[in-house]
Amino acid sequence: MDNPGLVRDELDRKILILYVLRRLPAPIDSELLFETCLCDNGVTYFDYSESLQDLVSTGNVLEEDDEYIITEKGIRNADTVCTSLPFSVRNAADRLIAPVAEMLSRYALITAEKIDGENGSSVHLALSDGECTLLDMRLYCPDANKALQIKKNFRRSAEEYYKDFVTMLSEKRKKDH
Repeated sequence: MDNPGLVRDELDRKILILYVLRRLPAPIDSELLFETCLCDNGVTYFDYSESLQDLVSTGNVLEEDDEYIITEKGIRNADTVCTSLPFSVRNAADRLIAPVAEMLSRYALITAEKIDGENGSSVHLALSDGECTLLDMRLYCPDANKALQIKKNFRRSAEEYYKDFVTMLSEKRKKDH
């Protein structure tokens, strides 16, 4: 880690979170956002969580289903203050942001949405290759937590689930007689 401890206070942490979110192409979950902000030893999980929640409560960051994205207000604020982060912290953050941004671009080809209804939740799962839809389905989940878990799992491994699903459906099954 470069120059550990240059992120010293709550304002620095908030600026770092905005800096990271400003450079990401899509919503990100709390855990991955935290890992991406670990470019400096001055960032602890407790302080990060507190700063992130404050950014949500002030309208700089939008939270939905434990995923976070910067708002227009947050973009304006980030563009104004992010240069106050030390250059070495920004460089270290950029190195952590690059692979995450690439992964989130992949997520743009994946749909994983939790839909709450009267009788429980469902998840809408879809996978595209950028030109056509490879998979598009809805699954009923009587438990909202199960729906969120399915959503997260599909987002992380959509291609593998698609391959397994096609393999299972295209193989001839033996009857249990």
